[in-house]
Amino acid sequence: MAPKPENSGAEPLDPDASTPPVMVHVVAPATLPEGYTFEAQIGGNVERTFKVEVPPGGVKEGETFLAPLPDNFDGPRLQAPTGQWKDGLFDFCSLGPLHSHLWCAICCSQIAMAQVMMRLRLDWLGRPGPEVATKNTFKVIVALVFSYIIYSVCLEVIYTSAAARGIVLFLKVVGSIAFSFWCIFSMCKTRENLREKFSIPEEHCIGCEDLCCSMFCNCCAIAQMSRHTGEHETYPGVFFTETGLPSDAPLTV
Repeated sequence: MAPKPENSGAEPLDPDASTPPVMVHVVAPATLPEGYTFEAQIGGNVERTFKVEVPPGGVKEGETFLAPLPDNFDGPRLQAPTGQWKDGLFDFCSLGPLHSHLWCAICCSQIAMAQVMMRLRLDWLGRPGPEVATKNTFKVIVALVFSYIIYSVCLEVIYTSAAARGIVLFLKVVGSIAFSFWCIFSMCKTRENLREKFSIPEEHCIGCEDLCCSMFCNCCAIAQMSRHTGEHETYPGVFFTETGLPSDAPLTV
């Protein structure tokens, strides 16, 4: 059962009102006209199938589109509310000041973001894709983070003894800009796809809320995404796993 949302500043969900369905990213198996129906598999599992209707305009082979998950789908998945966030952007202590999701978001926000991406089956740029493109997202991001750390340390060591310090300083600036751009872009796409999946509208900075949160409130935004997709009320947070959850916990659909 989905936990009761406690989104500060948002209206509580009406239990009598219909809530938006969970949306899933589907990769078109062929070029299909609108209205065509076919069976899609979740995670390549033939036992987890549901019917999908092609949206208006049709789709091309390999194109990714959003489709609603049927209400009667009973496969294993993490439960998360739709229509609004589970809690507010600054409710980062709602699970306690020592919870793993909070400290992971503070101490290594990119790793925490990678855990959210794995739950949502996104690639290293925060985009949906087939299983082959998303199954190693966590490993790719860990490699990127450690590569950037090694790159920065090496340049710092060289800078102290190099005669051409201008070139080293230029390389440091270029590396910092490139890494920062990737962090902001991938987080912005991850948050955007999460909102689309759970039909969560923008509340502030309409049109650029995801970008603003990625640039100015990244730790809080990552922690919020982790709480929304983690079902931590049922599954404890774990530091050193690809999803930030126990190995027996299901992924979001």
